[in-house]
Amino acid sequence: MICSYEAKKSGSLIQDISKPNLVLAKIKGTTSKLGERYNGALVTLYNKVNLQPLAVTRSDQNGDYQFLGLNTDLKTFIVAFDPQQEYNAVISDNVVPK
Repeated sequence: MICSYEAKKSGSLIQDISKPNLVLAKIKGTTSKLGERYNGALVTLYNKVNLQPLAVTRSDQNGDYQFLGLNTDLKTFIVAFDPQQEYNAVISDNVVPK
């Protein structure tokens, strides 16, 4: 089976991947609970322009997470949810891919 795809301009819906000098970057971080690294937290990356979710992951055994393949001029915020629902979600605003 032969598969192919074509990248099309997405406007502000997700991220613009049609720029000629596009630089792909990442966002990485760590989740913690009461000062200790916390694994299994649900971490969601959102486009700040239109509030669309871009990606979802869980923090690993060390509490680390990352989002790869992002445009460097993307405006985002991140929300991390406690899977045990003991604490409210935590928001990191104005997160910039590097």
